[in-house]
Amino acid sequence: MTTQTHFTPAQIDRYRSGLASAELAAQIERHLQTCPQCQAELQFGRRLSDLLAPLPQLAAHLPRRAARSVRWPRVFAAGMATVSLALAVVISLPHWTAGNGGVPGNLSPQIADAVQNIDFYQWLSEHPQMLQQGMQHANPA
Repeated sequence: MTTQTHFTPAQIDRYRSGLASAELAAQIERHLQTCPQCQAELQFGRRLSDLLAPLPQLAAHLPRRAARSVRWPRVFAAGMATVSLALAVVISLPHWTAGNGGVPGNLSPQIADAVQNIDFYQWLSEHPQMLQQGMQHANPA
């Protein structure tokens, strides 16, 4: 049983458009004589090309859009909304984090500990053998 390799659609398209090298074009022509699958791919490319050919002429007849002018009231309103939101966050942040050393009050004690001791936990993640040694010696730390 022989296995027949097919050309890619890109190679067939290069052949169809005349951009394939002479050697590749000769190979594809020989292959197309015996391969109905690649023949179908070639025909599909030709039909698609024929169907898309009128698009540039149609696009030339479409009306052109006028350039949009900047609408300063909208830009100003968006800027004011952004500034208002930032100001609200800055004003409410001290109340939100008060009493926990900068950690929000609605966090669980474990999360608050992790936030306050993030450097230690980062070091521990880089040195997992220390955690294993601590568990072997039953270190209560």
